[in-house]
Amino acid sequence: IQIRGFVAANFFVAQRSNTFSREADGSFTQLKTLPYFDVSSATLYVGAPIFADVVYARVGFEFLSAGVVPPAGIDPSISGQTRRFVAFETGALEINPFALAEKTPRWFREGFKITAGVFIVPFGLEDEDHAAPVNWFITRPLAMTNNRVYPGTWSDVGASLKWKPTFRTESPIRPIEIDVGVVNGDACSQTRFLDTLFADPSLVPSCERVLRDGEVEELGMRQTGTARINAPGGFILPDNNAGKSVVARVQVFPIGSINLGGSMVWGTHPPGDVSPGPGESSADFKQAPSWRVGSHLELNFEEMFESKVPLPMLRGEFVFGRDDAVDRAAPTLTDRRMRGGYAQIAQPLFRRKKTRLPGLILQYRFDQADPDTDVPGVVRGVDDEGNPADINLTSDLASTRRESLFQSHTVGFRFPVLPRFTLKAEYTFAREDGGARNQLANDVFGIEAVADF
Repeated sequence: IQIRGFVAANFFVAQRSNTFSREADGSFTQLKTLPYFDVSSATLYVGAPIFADVVYARVGFEFLSAGVVPPAGIDPSISGQTRRFVAFETGALEINPFALAEKTPRWFREGFKITAGVFIVPFGLEDEDHAAPVNWFITRPLAMTNNRVYPGTWSDVGASLKWKPTFRTESPIRPIEIDVGVVNGDACSQTRFLDTLFADPSLVPSCERVLRDGEVEELGMRQTGTARINAPGGFILPDNNAGKSVVARVQVFPIGSINLGGSMVWGTHPPGDVSPGPGESSADFKQAPSWRVGSHLELNFEEMFESKVPLPMLRGEFVFGRDDAVDRAAPTLTDRRMRGGYAQIAQPLFRRKKTRLPGLILQYRFDQADPDTDVPGVVRGVDDEGNPADINLTSDLASTRRESLFQSHTVGFRFPVLPRFTLKAEYTFAREDGGARNQLANDVFGIEAVADF
């Protein structure tokens, strides 16, 4: 039996804003800066080989720390309190059906692995490498968490096939890795389900895009309410079982220090503007497509070249997606398009002679998450006096925070003290769409100590 895991202990200093209150100049009211300790995550993995190299069973539990969901009318960002719970992250069988086929070529005998059960959906790089010991930063990119571009830590039930062959006996490099699989849930429902865990369930956006006031007026209609949110959070499930999602990922390794790849996932989601009736579930509703495509690149110049001075490591991902409207006849609903990505660089400042571990590592990340690519934009509407006018569609964080464009710059240090013990420190400068009046005081400074075993 193999047991491993990690614990990440943190200290944060977070700026806070009250999006329900504005100053005389129209900007959001800034609250007191909040310092607090937290254990952002801890994970325990248990696994065991069942028969030689043919069957392996593994189970993983993640101990999460999520913000306390406040009462209605209270901004969830103004509280530093957390609730802690255990998430069943993985529970799967890994099967190599050809391990004992001795007369077959090595690329066939060793290259295949079937995974069945609960596992993290193979998409891109960061989502599978988000654990604190391997993640460069304390925080995760906005586009790859629950910011409505790709659902972070998408753990689902299904089956997948991995092919990662070794073609040369004398070389350990496996130049290509292909994953294909089928899972129960879809990208949009999973994102909205995560929103109910980490945010106010009453502020969870629907999969469909709800037209803004100016866009409705452009259609010759008037919309009096500002209801951006359609679906009651209690009815959002990560797996509606009416349809399955197909996932595929291809990674190419020209040499061991280069990873170039692409991913896609396609499924269907239920409508977001209706709730199931007695005896029904969202699986009984009509479904519409929900898909994501992504590309990634990772370069490790430290392993690529021999150099007397330390060389940098680069990683980046880009994701584009769409959630179609289930009912295109609905006058205020349409397809939602989103995109996001990140680019990060890590530069070791020196090498340690005895252990050959990198010394202090300086790193930077830029990331952006846009869950509604039609905003910002311009539509033809009417002004306050009823005259035709161009209306700018910008984010209003007082009512559309989960649908707004965010971007951030994160700078920090990482120091591998021991082979399995690392210290990290970083500062995130967060920026929002919508001009100076729409900016939040939400920068975060963090320190993390993480040990894995």
